[in-house]
Amino acid sequence: MKKCFIVCPIGSEGSDTRKRSDTLFKHILKPVCESCGLDPIRVDHINSSDSITETIIDHLKNSELVIADLSEHNPNAFFEIGFRTALNKPIIHLKSKNDTIPFDLASIRTFDYDLQDLDSVDELKSKLLKTVEVFDLDSQVEDSNLPISQNNQSSFNSQILQELFKIQDGIMSIKDDLSKPKSTDTETISVLADKLANSSNKSPETAMTEMLLETFINHPEKINSLMSLANSFNSFK
Repeated sequence: MKKCFIVCPIGSEGSDTRKRSDTLFKHILKPVCESCGLDPIRVDHINSSDSITETIIDHLKNSELVIADLSEHNPNAFFEIGFRTALNKPIIHLKSKNDTIPFDLASIRTFDYDLQDLDSVDELKSKLLKTVEVFDLDSQVEDSNLPISQNNQSSFNSQILQELFKIQDGIMSIKDDLSKPKSTDTETISVLADKLANSSNKSPETAMTEMLLETFINHPEKINSLMSLANSFNSFK
């Protein structure tokens, strides 16, 4: 059975960190992995006489997929993420919705999760399933020198998919803001544009959203088209 190694902050027994990681594993990661025919493995669940470091390295090298939680900026998790990334093998990044990503890692494509929001949990599971499906887990090529080789082509495709998810989330966020009572639709868009303009580090999806907002400010009648597009995304969930 193919394996999915789970990288996450574990914490001590009974700690908030352990409780969150256990909840994430039980209600999101384990069901998603099993639906994809993967055996989810977390290092504290392994009964082995080997060195824990050797066990971790072995799974980072040989597991068909790694899912990594960046929450709490855990240094062990970051080391494991870096090691796996250097191998050019499939990896998916997650973080708690309330956590930030360190500046040097801000470009990493990351799914947010909110364990208190059941709708958010279901949405994340759906996104993870679609992302896992993009990877060709049956074909692991050892040559990792090429920027887009047979080994990491599926990883590249998954990055595109995650960017599309982010754009979708951005559209839905704009839709929610537009639905809130405002004196005018133009005022709503202007406020959103000001917020984006004040951001010093704009991601690609933010830049695209800002470009769209400028268009809507100049042509308010196009708001309805945006709303229709957002609704069409909902129909695919």
